Amino acid sequence: MGGPGAPAVGRLPLVDAVRAIAALLIFAYHAAFVLGGLGPDGAGPWLAHLNVGVPLFFAISGFLLYRPFVAARAAGRERPSLRAYARRRVLRILPAYWVALTVVAVALDREEVFGGWRGALTFYGFLQAYDASTITGGIGQAWTLSVEVAFYAVLPLAVLAAARRRWGVIAGIVVVSVAWKVVVGVTVDPAGSAYFPLLIALPAVADLFAVGMALAVVSVTPPEGSVAFGALARAPGLAWLAAAAAFATLGTDWPSAGPVTQLLRDRALEVVVVLGLLLPAVLATTGGGHVRRLLASRPLAGVGVVSYGVYLWHLDVLRELESGGLPGAAVVVLGLAGSLALGAASWYGIERPAIAWRRRSPPRTTTPLPAGAVGDRGDGRPAAG
Repeated sequence: MGGPGAPAVGRLPLVDAVRAIAALLIFAYHAAFVLGGLGPDGAGPWLAHLNVGVPLFFAISGFLLYRPFVAARAAGRERPSLRAYARRRVLRILPAYWVALTVVAVALDREEVFGGWRGALTFYGFLQAYDASTITGGIGQAWTLSVEVAFYAVLPLAVLAAARRRWGVIAGIVVVSVAWKVVVGVTVDPAGSAYFPLLIALPAVADLFAVGMALAVVSVTPPEGSVAFGALARAPGLAWLAAAAAFATLGTDWPSAGPVTQLLRDRALEVVVVLGLLLPAVLATTGGGHVRRLLASRPLAGVGVVSYGVYLWHLDVLRELESGGLPGAAVVVLGLAGSLALGAASWYGIERPAIAWRRRSPPRTTTPLPAGAVGDRGDGRPAAG
């Protein structure tokens, strides 16, 4: 669930590893779900919050997609083409998703996908997140792609609005998102069919994309003399410790609270987890330390490369293995191996060829960036995979 824009001018390879972490968190969450491990006892409350990988994907999208526009402005060059941006998003997301959806729907008899033109439009058109009856249809976890695609459509408007007041626009997105959650929490019955769709789509999750957008600004124009950023550069493990503490708190048994309080509290903790995991990859990209070495590891980066395919296929792989009566450990191990294999097949057979086809068209002429400028990673991989 990103990174279109101008030619690569300062790739951040450690973000691949964070994308892998997000994918593995979601795989672990769905493994626990399939195996019945999300109950209130034992580790269940913490397993249930492994879906924090979704907010992490959204923040990565906000970061990678907004960063080329920030970098262009900081370098005093022409804004990346919005038309090229849209073309990249279409070619990057649609082919792999449409292939996976078709194969899953046919092989596993997902009748809702081919149930007339409405079903086809809903699932092939990324509309499943807007109706409680379709959210988990087709490829169950692909409702998040509905949210991603909505963000792709809205981002150019934010870019245009932020031409002069960048931080004001980001702050405005957060305010609107928080206000939306408050209104939904106060006015909508949590047991009603409208409640969940209203809280998983824009603008309810826009604050998570805004976190990534803010990191994009900071990564291009870091605040000078900041004690906090200096500490992170020297010891990025501090950010991961903060993320771990926030995650531990997410699974803690809280006193009963109203829906609004719970929504805002959980979102604040999710933001801390997301920031803690992302900051070392965004700001502390050089030097040693355990965190940097882990983020720079080739296996983790490799998972990040194929993570979109892993994301698309893993839940149905887990379900099919579990239905075969295998032990839980075998479901997890074989599920991960199978998901990685299908993710690699998706990357090498569909995604990379689509990227290569896209690049055959002549690039738009832009003013070269000065040496040392930073910007788009250039490979166009979506954050949600």
